[in-house]
Amino acid sequence: MHARFARLSSAAAAIAATTSVFGSPVAHAAEGDAEFLSTLAGLGIEFATPDEAVAAGNNICDIVSEGNANGIAPTEIRSVVVNSMVGESLTSAEATQVMLSAVSAYCPEFTAVVGS
Repeated sequence: MHARFARLSSAAAAIAATTSVFGSPVAHAAEGDAEFLSTLAGLGIEFATPDEAVAAGNNICDIVSEGNANGIAPTEIRSVVVNSMVGESLTSAEATQVMLSAVSAYCPEFTAVVGS
């Protein structure tokens, strides 16, 4: 495993740990937060606090950004992010929706990296 990918995988583990914390998402002040929290609510994904949900969304962007900066192929970045969440009781389709929503809400400059 490349050292770059090992760091990306470690960051993906942080998403998985955060995604497994349950609670109730509540509308947050920022537009990106509201968009992301709405997606989570629609999927029935709950966090202990809205701040934890927002942190998970921002972690996704951090992983995508790091992978992109390190020249990791977009398909590999998407796979790491999605598979880390699938391991936490989400379906692949749900994990993909969460990833796309996080990127749309917090780092739209990486839309081309994760696809649409």
